[in-house]
Amino acid sequence: MRAYKLNIDSDFEQICRFIAPHKSGAKIMQKKANLNFILIKDIKAVAVNILKQDSLSIGAELVSSHEAIFSGDKLENALLIANDKQIQALAKKELLQDFGLKSLAKFLSNSFKKPKKCEIMAVLNFNNDSFNPSSRVSIDNAISRIEDLISLGVDYIDIGMVSSRPGSEYIGAKAEFQRVSPVVDLIYTNKLYDKVEFSLDSFDVNCLEYALDRGFSFVNDISADPNLAFLAGKYGAKYCLMHKNGDPKTMQIGVKNSDILEIVSGFFAQKLEEIGSSKAKQIYLDIGIGFGKTARDNMALIKHLEHFLSFGYPLLVGASRKSIIDYYSPSSVDERLAGSLYLHQKAIENGASIIRTHDPKEHIQMLKLHNAYKDLEIV
Repeated sequence: MRAYKLNIDSDFEQICRFIAPHKSGAKIMQKKANLNFILIKDIKAVAVNILKQDSLSIGAELVSSHEAIFSGDKLENALLIANDKQIQALAKKELLQDFGLKSLAKFLSNSFKKPKKCEIMAVLNFNNDSFNPSSRVSIDNAISRIEDLISLGVDYIDIGMVSSRPGSEYIGAKAEFQRVSPVVDLIYTNKLYDKVEFSLDSFDVNCLEYALDRGFSFVNDISADPNLAFLAGKYGAKYCLMHKNGDPKTMQIGVKNSDILEIVSGFFAQKLEEIGSSKAKQIYLDIGIGFGKTARDNMALIKHLEHFLSFGYPLLVGASRKSIIDYYSPSSVDERLAGSLYLHQKAIENGASIIRTHDPKEHIQMLKLHNAYKDLEIV
């Protein structure tokens, strides 16, 4: 007999293919293979006691204050530690309880299933004030740059015409359209939209309609304007809803650490209610790294990205060469490739479906290694 300690993140299905258990047994055991940490804030002490007893009865654990048992109506914080099977059982139990536990039951009933694959969205900026000079493209070399990206195998190309970096000002709809139309015409005339999906990073209706009429299939909206989701639905296009605090000109002035998971969750809940009937082909959620947030809050959003899977929509993450990297490791924009790859790898591990990047070649290589590591057979 030989025994080996395997990585806890090993693919359970891959292990089962090696061992060959009965399919029904494997299905049951898979729910026990994934451990969840659920942080519960502002829960009444009386509810803590109920939840602790219910958790223990099914083999789960609830970490709580040592004073919670005597605290009555006092609000407490707690940590639920449970596998997927226990989460399902606990959701049913708490649905029958009071003291706010019904709302917890609804949250526990959500699916937190991570996507099986992640896609790469490459960035091309047709403006001269993007924070990353290497992403800037002119109309003269647009075709060659786009064809290079297609050859690399990117899934999307995100076209930007105006900068949204901290401190930037919007150039106006007329000026943006003057930049948009020749690039869109070039893509349309050469039928490049048949080779890759194009996204327009814009919140102007006229610019977006012009692009959607000419082969673009993705609305990348940093303004969270519900009307743009309905515009995407009109064209059967995809739509990305992004969170930000304030506008680009002032959003990073005086930012402070916050209860960022609650803030972004509340934002998504409200906006998704507004756009739920938009008929967009697919809605993506973007946590908005660098848009009115501290470095700590940006890091927390990536670390706990899995929380946002609870909304049931795929997640897009773009931390490419942003100032969060400079905060933790002082560096200029052109020195932030390693930091970008690290943050994006963590985002992929935590449930991202699309990575938006200025460095698609390096990210495609990283993704290939990530997939090989994840799918490695038992040795």
